[in-house]
Amino acid sequence: MGTYYIKQKVFSFKDSFSVFDAEQQEIYRVTSKLFSMQDRLTITDLKDNPLVEIKQKLAFWKPKYVIEENGKQVAEVTKNFTFFKANFSLQPQNWTLVGDVWSRQYTLADENGPLMRVNKKWLSWGDTYELQMEDETRLLTYIAIMIVLDMVLHNDNNGFSFDGGGGE
Repeated sequence: MGTYYIKQKVFSFKDSFSVFDAEQQEIYRVTSKLFSMQDRLTITDLKDNPLVEIKQKLAFWKPKYVIEENGKQVAEVTKNFTFFKANFSLQPQNWTLVGDVWSRQYTLADENGPLMRVNKKWLSWGDTYELQMEDETRLLTYIAIMIVLDMVLHNDNNGFSFDGGGGE
């Protein structure tokens, strides 16, 4: 099982995250375009080489995001309409991302069971997430999915918060 941490940088004019491995070594960075009408983020290696793009799609009722690796779409993430629960569907994988906004615990699963568990930390300086996954072969896709979760459910960009940042 692999454990990773994603920490949002505070006091930034744009969304910015660092991804760390279990030994707290930075392995990836996530940055957004500063003046974009829609959310658009890039996961890069430490030399700023782009690896994954996350792009918001215009949607009237439900937030939708496209995840691209090497210029090819690998997932479309759609937030389903719910109150106080996180419920996302991912295509074409037919995955679901569900969780409780109040407990800040989420699970990405397919028809065979959990793929990744996400725990949003309480009392942190900026948003901090712990990701645990059985199979790390889709690590970048999983990181991108977690970033979408943060943008949709917890994006308030105000630094320190007693609930770990953001809210519903």
